[in-house]
Amino acid sequence: MNKKLIFVGAAAGLLGLLNLMSHAEQRSQAPFNALLTPATCAQPQWPKEAQRYEIEGVTTIRFQIGADGKVVHPEVSQGSGWQILDDAAIRGISRCVFQPNLDEAKNGASFPMQFVWQFSDGPAVRPLLVADSCQPSARFQAFKEFDRRPSGSDGILLRFLVSSDGAPIRVIAESNGQAPDVVQQAEAYLQTCRFAIDPQAVGQHTDTAFGRVLLKP
Repeated sequence: MNKKLIFVGAAAGLLGLLNLMSHAEQRSQAPFNALLTPATCAQPQWPKEAQRYEIEGVTTIRFQIGADGKVVHPEVSQGSGWQILDDAAIRGISRCVFQPNLDEAKNGASFPMQFVWQFSDGPAVRPLLVADSCQPSARFQAFKEFDRRPSGSDGILLRFLVSSDGAPIRVIAESNGQAPDVVQQAEAYLQTCRFAIDPQAVGQHTDTAFGRVLLKP
């Protein structure tokens, strides 16, 4: 699939943050017109692994600018749901270098920035869960496809590929601090499920899928 990264900021040559921030936040937009050179703040590289798994999302970060013009204290304020994309956004903004001793950067001002990770040729036709294909489990109640809420006490987020016979392969968990044994068991549960492309679905087919393994209450 073709891809595009919309690098949302507050500078000439970048897209405005529009209605994605409060008025108070808009008054504290980063001074991208004061970059040391534009090349120091190039768009971050779309991770190859994220491309292969065809995962998309929106990462919102905040950062400060030090007296020397370097970015300090970058942090994710709202994640995309995918650690690999959020990490790439942090790496990208951390490379930016501004002119030193900026007035806008004094008093610990914090600036917002948003990265929209999106494929440009529309949503893919992904494999669907075959009904009743997952084996019964004492710990897990079901697999919920296309649910990318972060892993938590109610479920584990997984992304994976689907083999030609419908089996999940190359499963990667977004553990989000959950116990390793629960994550491993969730991966094992997913391996009992089977997936298939809807033959009547129109669009570009892919072998990528994601969702959450739901824990029993």
